[in-house]
Amino acid sequence: MISAGATCLDITPPLGTMIPGLFHDRFAERVHDPLHVRSFVMDQGGEGVAIVVCDLIGVKRDYLDRAKDRITEAIGFGAERILISCTHTHTGAATGDDAYTEFLIDRIVDAVRLAWEDRKPVEVSFGQASEDRVVFNRRYRMTDGSVRTNPGVGNPDVVEPVGPVDPEIGVLCLQEADGQPVGLLANYALHYVGAPDAQRSISADYFGAFSSVIQRMRDDRFVAALANGACGDINNVDVQGGKRPQNDCFQHSERVAGLIAAGAMWAWNEMDFADDVPIDAAIQEISLERKPKPSEADLERVREMEGKEKATMAERAFVRRITKRMADVPDQVQTWVQALRIGDLGIAAVPGELMVELGLDLKARSPFAQTMVIELANDSVGYLPTRKSYDEGGYEPEASLFAPGCGEQITDAAVNLLTELA
Repeated sequence: MISAGATCLDITPPLGTMIPGLFHDRFAERVHDPLHVRSFVMDQGGEGVAIVVCDLIGVKRDYLDRAKDRITEAIGFGAERILISCTHTHTGAATGDDAYTEFLIDRIVDAVRLAWEDRKPVEVSFGQASEDRVVFNRRYRMTDGSVRTNPGVGNPDVVEPVGPVDPEIGVLCLQEADGQPVGLLANYALHYVGAPDAQRSISADYFGAFSSVIQRMRDDRFVAALANGACGDINNVDVQGGKRPQNDCFQHSERVAGLIAAGAMWAWNEMDFADDVPIDAAIQEISLERKPKPSEADLERVREMEGKEKATMAERAFVRRITKRMADVPDQVQTWVQALRIGDLGIAAVPGELMVELGLDLKARSPFAQTMVIELANDSVGYLPTRKSYDEGGYEPEASLFAPGCGEQITDAAVNLLTELA
């Protein structure tokens, strides 16, 4: 018999908090909608898992390790059985050595502890649907043969996207024997949708809207979370289509949330539930090789680019990496790769923004009937590109701190862990 609980707690920061995610600093002037941490705890005879989803751009390993240590003290789960992820909203709060992050750690621990204390007998099932209308690969082949990220809607030099998309909506549902929902965890590979920069608003983006919309669809109250998938090179911008209206602010987040919620409802209504499925977990610490430290040639290139009137995303990423992000990065970065099993559902948890081809490859090689890939889990290491993208160029490989092969290394480790659990 499986028991489970779910909890949702507010983690909205105060006004004046820095909003991370762009090339310049922004500070919150208003709150459009609150940020939350949502937790799901499942247990079967002393063996279970805890899954946490935070409405934040990403949180570094050191802080999440501290939260995990305290969760272990509170409910007895080992670190391999605790998955803490972030949605990657670009209208959330920055984290670091500050009071907000201490508050966040407390709230993560509280959310898991409260879900644990609220456990009740449940049935479990999973399913999937597809939604391809709002996902686009943002890397494009240009007429000169180069690859550019986000080249601009209607750019006449765009030839075609150079990568695929993953339109799958994965859904895990927990409900009581009478059908009363306890919790729903969905998974979709799409970067934030966002709002105009001028808004300076805190928002959980479409991830938070998803939770509200699916509860309205069901006409019920339960904990619903949307975790991000392998979306390193995926966004919602149709470069080869038309521009959205200029007054389109948070409306598109609501549209995207509605489409994903509708798909999740479709999957939910097709599920067959069971009250006795195996639950297991595994985790591995791996070492990612850092790119070489900046050379004199790199610094000269930075000086040249800083004088350009219009720099591409890749050029801006290069400047930021060389001048800011490479500072104090060790030769080898230690991070986590994790896998969970819930019946015939596998969950692969990766520590950064995995490019979609790697996520699709991971799913294809997984031994489970269905697999979710949850990114920015247990750490936030930045972009994890494909090896070939380093040769192609573009924003993602320029922004990554790591040497070619990091994405494949993560993917292989995740597949191996899933295979161990099967």
